[in-house]
Amino acid sequence: MKIIVFGATGKIGSEIVKQLTNEHEVIQVGSRRGDFTADYTDAESVQAIFKQIKEIDAVVVSVGGDSNFKPFHEINEEDFRFANERKLVSQFRIVELAEKYLNQGGSITLTSGFLSHYSNEYSLATGPFNAAIDTYVKQAAPLLQNNLRLNVVSPAPVVEPEKVTTGLVSASDVANYFVESIQGSSSGTVYRAWGGLPFPGED
Repeated sequence: MKIIVFGATGKIGSEIVKQLTNEHEVIQVGSRRGDFTADYTDAESVQAIFKQIKEIDAVVVSVGGDSNFKPFHEINEEDFRFANERKLVSQFRIVELAEKYLNQGGSITLTSGFLSHYSNEYSLATGPFNAAIDTYVKQAAPLLQNNLRLNVVSPAPVVEPEKVTTGLVSASDVANYFVESIQGSSSGTVYRAWGGLPFPGED
């Protein structure tokens, strides 16, 4: 398969590339380095990538640094606008563009995060957007044309392998879910890489 990875030079993205490279052709897209560079929040920049790369089978969006973490009473409108554009709208836009360029039966995998359900006083400008991405994937997946699949990976905080414990995961652990999304047959699935944390409300 020919796979585009946005955020390929990041902690999780580089591990996704590592796990896919032996079996697939992986095109690495980063903000400052990679096979291509692009601002994933800019429509023209992203569309330029799709126009240059032909016969695409899968698109991965593994991006970070897209939210501000502040105490609840210090969050302002700009913090919400920042997260809305970078975390939410930018990923929706990539889905819209990818649908036009992906091969029949291709896949798209987005990124959300465990703060959708495990919030804290600093997470109110990011957690709700994670939840919105999860909901979007579930509702949009059946509507995509050309038998395309759409999934999302929701990671817990990523740490070095020796520090992994409940609620903390390694980049390799998270990358495994992206690979499963790409190589499997699921669509509309939220892959929860939560390091053993249960879904709230489940026994």
